[in-house]
Amino acid sequence: MNETEIKFEEIGIEEKKILLDILGYEIGEAGIILDKETKKEHICPITETVVFIENASILPGSTVVINTSELSLAEYFTRFVEKQCE
Repeated sequence: MNETEIKFEEIGIEEKKILLDILGYEIGEAGIILDKETKKEHICPITETVVFIENASILPGSTVVINTSELSLAEYFTRFVEKQCE
């Protein structure tokens, strides 16, 4: 089994906004992340709920934006990272 090292960096709201802008997102009035083109709320692929800027994780090496919690991070690694290591 291959070992993959994952390092997390904590960034502030302003840095998140810049990164999200580059990835094609914007922040709505309520702090909800929106798709720039469609203006639809971004839905976390793990929790299936809207993602607020304050609780967003932008995962390294991807364009996946999820709600930050131990459960959602564990699910992300199970679904996406482990498949890449197979």
